[in-house]
Amino acid sequence: MNALVILLSIFMFLLALGLTIWTRKQMQLFQQSLQSNSINQLVKRELNALNAGSIGLGERFIKLEKELHQLAMQLDDVQSQVSSNSPYAYAIELAQKGYNKETIAELCHISQTEAQLLVMMHQQQAA
Repeated sequence: MNALVILLSIFMFLLALGLTIWTRKQMQLFQQSLQSNSINQLVKRELNALNAGSIGLGERFIKLEKELHQLAMQLDDVQSQVSSNSPYAYAIELAQKGYNKETIAELCHISQTEAQLLVMMHQQQAA
């Protein structure tokens, strides 16, 4: 009978030891799963932040592209106005706006003397 009790005790000990080992492995797997989930959530948050930033930059690029296109159109308009009018008409307009002779000569492709004369004539009229 003592042998049966000892055998039963050894069996219960082995069963308890096996259950303890199995429980520890399950706890380790659970902890790894939690760490993995927290890392996945962190990565998801980082990706969401990067996506939001990319979308914001994309919108800004689109806005800048539109503004650049509008400026290019305005520049084309100004160039066509300058080329369609005589350089003197544009020079007179610039002189009336108060531009100096060097700027007028450069923009209208006229001599500095002509630009000076236009400035003298049309700035006096504006005053």
